[in-house]
Amino acid sequence: MRKVSRVFLLLVVGALFMITIGCSNQENDKNEQSKQIDMRNQQKEQELIAVHDAAEKGKLPSQPWQVGKTTFQQVQEQLGKADKVERDRKGIYASYKKEKLKLRLTENKKVYKLRIAKSKFVDITQLQTKEVLGVPDGLEQVGGQTAFIYELNDEYQLTLLFSSAENDATIAEIAVLHKPSAEIQDVIQEMQLDEKLGQLILMGVQGPQLDSVAKGFIQDRHVGGIILFKRNFVSVSQSLSLINDLKQANTNAKTPLFISADEEGGRVTRLPKELVKTPSNRKIGQAENGKYAYDVGELIGRKMSAFGLNMNFAPVLDVDSNPNNPVIGDRSYGHDARLVSKAGIEQAKGMMSQHVIPVVKHFPGHGDTSVDSHIDLPVIKHTKERLKNVELIPFKQAIEGGVNAIMVGHLLVEAYDPKTPASFSKIIIQDVLRDELQFDGVVITDDLVMGAIEKNYTIGDAAVQSIAAGGDILLVGHKYTPVDELLTALQTAISEGVITEQRVNQSVERILLLKQQYKVVDIPQEQVHVEELNEKTKELVKKIQSGI
Repeated sequence: MRKVSRVFLLLVVGALFMITIGCSNQENDKNEQSKQIDMRNQQKEQELIAVHDAAEKGKLPSQPWQVGKTTFQQVQEQLGKADKVERDRKGIYASYKKEKLKLRLTENKKVYKLRIAKSKFVDITQLQTKEVLGVPDGLEQVGGQTAFIYELNDEYQLTLLFSSAENDATIAEIAVLHKPSAEIQDVIQEMQLDEKLGQLILMGVQGPQLDSVAKGFIQDRHVGGIILFKRNFVSVSQSLSLINDLKQANTNAKTPLFISADEEGGRVTRLPKELVKTPSNRKIGQAENGKYAYDVGELIGRKMSAFGLNMNFAPVLDVDSNPNNPVIGDRSYGHDARLVSKAGIEQAKGMMSQHVIPVVKHFPGHGDTSVDSHIDLPVIKHTKERLKNVELIPFKQAIEGGVNAIMVGHLLVEAYDPKTPASFSKIIIQDVLRDELQFDGVVITDDLVMGAIEKNYTIGDAAVQSIAAGGDILLVGHKYTPVDELLTALQTAISEGVITEQRVNQSVERILLLKQQYKVVDIPQEQVHVEELNEKTKELVKKIQSGI
C-alpha cells in the first residue's frame, strides 16, 4: 500500500512539474512575442523617423536624390532610361516600374517630387503614424485612399499614402515634394501664352511718370519687368512715386515685376542726384585688392531697395585688357581676371544681402573691344584658350559663387561663333554658358535697341533667335514700338513652330524661380532716408580712399 502511495505521489509531483514547465514555457512564449512586438514597434518608429528626417532635407531614405536640385539626367545616369515619360495637365512625369519610383519634373527637367512604394512600410498603420509623427497638417482622399500631408518647412512637404481610408490601413506609398518648385509649376500651368511671353520682356519707361502706353504693356501685355534710366530719376520723391505706380499697375498680375536699373557706381549711376554716388569699380579694385567690394555692393543694394528696385545690371565682370576700349574703362575693376572675379563676386554678394538681384555683365567679356556695342557690333578675335584663361574666368567663378542672372553682350566672338552675336548665339548661350559653364539661371540680352543690333538685324529676328538659343529675357530699354514688335515676333514664331510653348515655359520657370528666390514683391515703399544713405556712402568713400 505504501508502495502504491509512493508511486501515486511521484505521479502527482511529476504532473505538477510538467504543468509548471508548461506554464513557464507559455509565459516565455508570451514574453518572447511581446518582445518581438516591442521590437517591431520600435523598428516602425525608427523607419517613420528616418522617412521624416530624410524628407526634411528633400530626400527619401536610401535614395541619393534631392527634390528641387536633382536633375532627371542624374536619375537616368543611375537608373537608365525611364519606362515612361509623359506630359499631363500637371506637367511632366517619369516612372520606373522595377524601382516603383515616380518623378514629377519641372519644365527644365529638375525633379521636384519623388514618390516611391516601399514594401517595408506595408504594416505601418495610420494610427501608428500619428503616434510617431503626430497629427498630419493636411488630409486628402485619393481614389478611396487617405493621404497624410506633413508640412516640414518652407522647402519640403512629406506625403504618406495609405492603402485605404480605414484607421488600420497601412502605408502604400511615400512622397517628398519641393514646395517652391511645385508652386512655380502651378503658376505656369495657370498662365495663358500671352502672360508667359510677357515675362520674357524687360522694357523701359519713357519719362519720369508712368504713362498710359507703359501701363498698358504691364496690364494688358503682361510685361514682366521694367528697366529705369536717368530720364526716369528726376528727384527722390518723383522716383519713389514712379516705382510705386509701376507696382500698382501690376496689382492683378500672377507674378510681381522686376524693377531694375544700371547702378554700377562711378560714371554709370541712375539714382537721383540727391544721393551721393558710390565709387567706380576701378577705385574699388585699386583699394587693397578689392577689399571693400562687398561693402559697396551692400550699400548699392540698400540704395536700390530703398526705392523698391529689385534688380541691378551690375557688377561689370569685364576684364579691362584694352586701354583703348571706348565703353568699359573704369567700369572694370582692372586688368587682372582674378581681381575682377574676387571683387565682382563680393560686390554681387553685397547686393544679394539686400534682396537685390545682381545681373553680371557683359558675357562672354566686353573688356577687349575697340567698338562700343551701343554704336556698332564689336568683334572679338581671341582664341578659345585666351578667352577661357581671361575673359571667361570671372563669369565661371561668379556662377560657382551663386550668381543666378547674367547679361549677354552684343559681341561677335569669332572663336566660338563667327556669324551670330553672343546675345542670340546658341553656341555661346547653350553650348558655352549653360552646358560648359553649367549655368542654369536667367540669361538676359543687352539692350536690343542698340546700334550693334539695329544696324545689322531686325529686332524681331534677334529676339526669336535669343529665346531659341536658350536665352530668357529680352531687354528693350528705349521706345515702345520695339516692345510690340518683339511680342508679335514671338507669337508668330510659336504659331509657325520656330519655338515651342514648352521652350517658353523653361524660361518662365527660371524667371519665376529668380523672383521667388529674391522675394520680389509689388509692395510700395513709403520713403527714402536720403541723409542716412548719404552718410553711409561718405564713410565708405573715405575708407576706400584711405586704402588706395
